[in-house]
Amino acid sequence: MAAYPPDRLRGRAACLAQIEEAMKKGIAPEDMLQAVRAYATDSAGFTRSKVCFSDNWFQSRRWQAYVEKQAAGRQKTATLQADHHARLVCWISDRSPMCKHITAKQIDGFLASKLVIQAQIQAAGLRS
Repeated sequence: MAAYPPDRLRGRAACLAQIEEAMKKGIAPEDMLQAVRAYATDSAGFTRSKVCFSDNWFQSRRWQAYVEKQAAGRQKTATLQADHHARLVCWISDRSPMCKHITAKQIDGFLASKLVIQAQIQAAGLRS
């Protein structure tokens, strides 16, 4: 509630009930907080006739679109990261000259996740 623009707060008890219901259905508190902040940013500068007051915003579940957008963004980031890691693992396997761009932290992660073995790291010239 504290993140919702103060001039648009209305029906605190109803809002809290809606938030509690969302949490029971598995919405993470941080996701809800980010949704509220995103709406506040999106609607900054709107006149009072154009904004959605908090009781209506929570009741109509307008927060859900923001939460879904956040989830899609996290999924896209995870996919891009997985693709990037796969490319780096291929560099190691192929002993590519591009291996020089792989960091020690990335190497440790690949070894921990068993995407490569120590012999491949050494063959690529990454650790002696």
